[in-house]
Amino acid sequence: MKSNKALRLTVYLIAIMSLMWAASGCWSRREIEDLAFVMAIGVDRSPSGNIQMTAQFAKPEAMGSAEGPKSQEKPFWVATTEGHTMFEAFRNLGYISPKRPYLPHNNFYIFGEDLFREMGIKPFLDLINRDPEPRLTARISVVKGATAKDLLQAEFEGMPMSAVALRGIMNHLTKAWGTIHETTIRDFLDRMESEGIEPIAMGAEVIPFEPDIEIEGEVSREQIKARATLGGTAVFKGDYLVGWLDNFETRGLNWILGKVNNTVVEFPHPGAEDKRVSVEILRATGSFEVQVEDEDVRAFIEVNAVGNLGCIQEPVDFIKQPEVWTQFEKGAEKAIEDEIARAVAALQRLGSDAVGFGQYIFRRKPKEWESLKHRWDEIFPAIGVDIDVTVHLRGMGVVLKSAETK
Repeated sequence: MKSNKALRLTVYLIAIMSLMWAASGCWSRREIEDLAFVMAIGVDRSPSGNIQMTAQFAKPEAMGSAEGPKSQEKPFWVATTEGHTMFEAFRNLGYISPKRPYLPHNNFYIFGEDLFREMGIKPFLDLINRDPEPRLTARISVVKGATAKDLLQAEFEGMPMSAVALRGIMNHLTKAWGTIHETTIRDFLDRMESEGIEPIAMGAEVIPFEPDIEIEGEVSREQIKARATLGGTAVFKGDYLVGWLDNFETRGLNWILGKVNNTVVEFPHPGAEDKRVSVEILRATGSFEVQVEDEDVRAFIEVNAVGNLGCIQEPVDFIKQPEVWTQFEKGAEKAIEDEIARAVAALQRLGSDAVGFGQYIFRRKPKEWESLKHRWDEIFPAIGVDIDVTVHLRGMGVVLKSAETK
């Protein structure tokens, strides 16, 4: 009897201790009021030769609410520090921010173009990859012809901060145009560490308005220093930046990789070359294979797309001219084929196998890759490429005949 009472008492004590432990909270908790939420990080080379880090912080108290009055303060603030390493530069933000900089909500890592012309990207990725706090799902972008600091000082009408605006632009261009290649830190690292494929990153540009304005430390302001946009692709060889793809070369790369979800393709009107035809691509698939025969390497690219007729500048009566429908399909096929050819030619000119022709051989023909990989820098620029594009137009809107004047 006594043993049963002792057992029950032991169980009660264990239960009480468990509840007390659970109610005590997490030993490593971080109170939200003590954190400064970083929304974007920019990295440049400072005039002194150090690493210059620019952080854009959210300022929730300035965003207001639906019930309360609208604040006149900017809903973000920007701070810049320096250090010999990324880690030191990040820690030095503590000299400026009264709250602890917090990285898990960061959306973008943005790098200035000149940084990678002088040195590789590996020293800058080590902190992001090594530290458990940064998210590898954050996007990576390189600013063309400007610094990351300039981009993080850009602002957009109707958007609280540039990091949020860039995410909106990125989503739109990915879903409606296919003219950027959305790249996360994890994607970049996977490409950099894999055989037979080179890294790429989203391109960005700054549109300056008032270059003399510095927004750091300002509570409110009427002038806008700059806006920014995403577009094109930064192309790497190893961990060094070697060049750029423009918007349509980027879309050519995305056709190959099956990354075009929805877009608009334009081409000359058959029989009226000064007029244009627009086709909305609703879905597309892309694939490629690489054949190796002795020293001869050849790539075969196949793209299949389905779309609707968007608009035409030259009137057409499809009842009387049914053959024009097939001509439109051929025109869309030729436009897509040209973009793919431009992308491959640009990459071959830069000597960067961002498509992954070499990776295809490495994975499927490892013996052949062993004999080719040491000379791949010489082989890749000379690879012959065959492109096969098929476009099926399934709809023309609600009219069979274009409107005409009498």
